[in-house]
Amino acid sequence: MKGKDFITAVKGSLLFALISLFSCSEEQGDTFTNEFVQQAAQHYYTLFIQGKAKEYVEGMAGFETFSEDYKEQIQNVIAQSAKELDRKGGVVRVKALSDTIYVADSTAYVYLDLVFADSVHEQVGVSMAFHQGCWRIK
Repeated sequence: MKGKDFITAVKGSLLFALISLFSCSEEQGDTFTNEFVQQAAQHYYTLFIQGKAKEYVEGMAGFETFSEDYKEQIQNVIAQSAKELDRKGGVVRVKALSDTIYVADSTAYVYLDLVFADSVHEQVGVSMAFHQGCWRIK
């Protein structure tokens, strides 16, 4: 593994640990905030653009109930989509712009700004659900 790849992997691991620490708890309490839902959305979208399909699927609300076949199908779609983004030059940064939290049904919609290698910006919306003490991709 090259030095840059190693540093990127370490940063990704640290980010995942921090998100897990901050986005999950036994109660909604402090984690049911804009900061935590935005961090979780950024984290999951970063997994997506990095082609980490297995980790992305594991971050989905209700993934533990998916059949192995279904998980594999979703992972294949995620991996293919990530490759398509790479062919377009790749996303170099993901940043949360804003969100709307729906307390009544424990969901949120987070708006992310994607910055591509050619400096083009694209905004996307990500649905999130507070599931088993964590903000998860919906």
